Amino acid sequence: MTVRNLAGTSKGAVLGFLWIAISPLIQVTAYVIIISFVFRARVGGDSGPFDYTIFVLSGMIPWQIINRSICEAPMLIRSNPELVKQVIYPIETLPLTNLLVGSFGGAVNFIVFLILYAMAGKLEWTLVFLPLHLFFLLIFLLGISWIFSIAGVIFKDLREIVSVMMTLLIYFSPVIISGSMVGEKVWTFILLNPLSHIIISFRDVLWGSFHPWSWLIFLIMSMGIFILGHSMITKAKKLINEYI
Repeated sequence: MTVRNLAGTSKGAVLGFLWIAISPLIQVTAYVIIISFVFRARVGGDSGPFDYTIFVLSGMIPWQIINRSICEAPMLIRSNPELVKQVIYPIETLPLTNLLVGSFGGAVNFIVFLILYAMAGKLEWTLVFLPLHLFFLLIFLLGISWIFSIAGVIFKDLREIVSVMMTLLIYFSPVIISGSMVGEKVWTFILLNPLSHIIISFRDVLWGSFHPWSWLIFLIMSMGIFILGHSMITKAKKLINEYI
């Protein structure tokens, strides 16, 4: 199903499959140019545009995966009625296809990040914790995708609402903003966004830092949402056919 979705995404396009790699790079470039060169923002006092570039890249890697998974979740069941109505098809697996497709953009950014970070001689040993972070990110996205896919069956406008909210949330998260770029009150407000702790803990893995509260919130949130989502999708399977 992942291969089918990827083929359908690039069907008829001149560059075809390459758009999956080009789109995330264009997005990162736009943020870097606008914020670093136009507004002249810096990660730290003695940092430059190159430092800000790898800073944005490290935040965009998980954000692009999260963004696509959450935005597409409300349509997972509604857009696959032929599969959902088959009793033998496990609808719990629908988010996995969406997650795999959405991960390609993040993977491209990750490769670019590693190249730039290696050029700067800053690769950290904490990269060994990357599989742990990705595991908890997986269960978080599965859980929230189950919840939104069920809600999307009932609330037809949920996809549009979620897309608008995710577009705004990037400006209220650490993806393109660091604590040194804003005041303490603004940073405290940004930390109220639960997705901020996913970004911060992911940066910890790449940058060799450690924010224990962000890790704790991320781990508890991931497990809680996974359990809630699994409970909801299990109970709703018998009722979904009445709404599609």
